[in-house]
Amino acid sequence: MKRLITAVTAALMLCMLPTAASAQGFSTKARAAILIDAGSGNVLFEHNADELLECAGVAKTMAMLLFLEAEQSGRLALSDTVTISKHAASMRGTRVFLDANTTHTVENLLKAVFVNSANDAAVALAEKLAGSEEAFVEMMNKKASVMGLSAAFDNATGLGSAQRATARDIAAISRELARYNLAFKWSGIWMENYIHPDGRETEMVNQNRLVRFYEGCDGFATGSSTSAGYCLAATVKRSGGRFIYVSLGMPNSTARFDDAKGAFDYAFAGFTAKTVVREGQQLGSNLAVAGGTRPFVNVHAAQEFSLLIEKGKEGSLEKELVLLEDISAPLKQGDIIGYLKIMLDGQEVGRVDVVSGQNVDERNFANAFSRIMVWWLFA
Repeated sequence: MKRLITAVTAALMLCMLPTAASAQGFSTKARAAILIDAGSGNVLFEHNADELLECAGVAKTMAMLLFLEAEQSGRLALSDTVTISKHAASMRGTRVFLDANTTHTVENLLKAVFVNSANDAAVALAEKLAGSEEAFVEMMNKKASVMGLSAAFDNATGLGSAQRATARDIAAISRELARYNLAFKWSGIWMENYIHPDGRETEMVNQNRLVRFYEGCDGFATGSSTSAGYCLAATVKRSGGRFIYVSLGMPNSTARFDDAKGAFDYAFAGFTAKTVVREGQQLGSNLAVAGGTRPFVNVHAAQEFSLLIEKGKEGSLEKELVLLEDISAPLKQGDIIGYLKIMLDGQEVGRVDVVSGQNVDERNFANAFSRIMVWWLFA
């Protein structure tokens, strides 16, 4: 694979848009809060977003992320079975009342976590994936470190006062969660029964009541405790884009949801999501390749990139294709050979990898002789 002259990123840059001080028509009662565009990571609003605070049950967003990563990689299958330990069955708080020594599928336990924020189901899955809740917590903290977060986790559920994260941390985790379609299979469900192996049913009610009362809300988590206050990590998707709002330390549950409604109303009123480039879109053609069996190659976007644009500024969007100074064989389809730089108001807001659209073998005596023979015999 070719090395780029400039480091390539995959649309993970944050572009600072309106902040808490400049957001018109929106303010928060939260101790800390942040509103971002899920596609680009752009920050629309923030208030004490980097203060490390107790985060209660929204810490479970990290557990959710690890579960979905494991499912995608094949370390967990939805059809796998899980035997509930006494430890998992003993969880307090929100739960589906799993009985120790009963067997459940990964799929049903995931549904209980995403719909009901069930602590017993979360611990059962943590034990299945890592062998113990303690080992799973190590995975959570390692993932936080890899993501560059300040968050520190003590258990898989968010119970207790040891869970610490910033609002920006939870937004970053939620943004990663939003990349998994499987999350939305369950996270937008308002109410459903959990069916136990013996036929017993436990009613599950989504703790994020925005999924019922706010158009487009389809995830993710809530949490509360005496010391942490009321916390929320919520996402909403409409034709205008997907947004994520996180608030920590709200005074009561009603204020938590009213605050989020105000944040999302502000987002949809003032901003438009635009798909700047589609995955696989051709960005250039007939680019010269040195030393190859074919002289030219086409280049394509490796990822889709959607950008949040303040209404009225759509015309200030610019794109610049930056390629290797020397594109030379051998090349494989999908090799990175540059990036597309995306700018808004003259400032870079993201990059998308640019990849080769074809295989190009290196020209040597053998394939050159072969081409000459083909030409001589069939020309």
